Amino acid sequence: MHVIVLGCGRVGSGLAYRLETDGHVVTVVDRDTRAFDRLGPGTRARRIVGEALDRDVLEAAGIGQADAVAAVTGRDEVNAVVARIASQRLHVPRVVARMYDPRQADLYQRLGVLTISPVQWGISRLGHLISVRDISPVAVLGGGQVELVEARVPPTMSGRRSAELEIPGEARLVTVTRGGRTFLEDGTTPIEAGDVVSIAVTSDAVVRLQQLLSVS
Repeated sequence: MHVIVLGCGRVGSGLAYRLETDGHVVTVVDRDTRAFDRLGPGTRARRIVGEALDRDVLEAAGIGQADAVAAVTGRDEVNAVVARIASQRLHVPRVVARMYDPRQADLYQRLGVLTISPVQWGISRLGHLISVRDISPVAVLGGGQVELVEARVPPTMSGRRSAELEIPGEARLVTVTRGGRTFLEDGTTPIEAGDVVSIAVTSDAVVRLQQLLSVS
């Protein structure tokens, strides 16, 4: 894929390196030429100096042929606007924007912009690490609003239907691993003590899921 990374801060430079390592063609845009020093001498990414919101700069970066755009400048408003332009006007297949302000991230998410909010995700993760036991995070989905977690079924829940591990609208069982075999769940299979289950859960419901798993 050809990926355009807008912003060459710590996130942008790290993302560019990761994408290049994965075999993608990367173009990095930043208004400060000194920012490109973060890429390192071995990075082959193409460098474009200019404002992310400048149409000429975006065209010079090849946005018309880009497969993906990551807007990770240090300015929320720039990331949001350029992400909307890239996805809705220029029809770039994959667009994501980093937003520091969780309220703005929620707003633009509702407007159809895929956003990542490190502040929102960090608050959620710190809270879970402090208050939640026996649940291991696997992945964060969307802007941090949903997590994929793993948990081991306690003996007190052995024999219950897998649907009893779900919270309507907040937590849904995805897979069960038993005896080295992992299978998708439909909510009807009895679970056994020691099963490892993966559950998609909203960030606000992780503590409730923990309480559910702790019920005797």
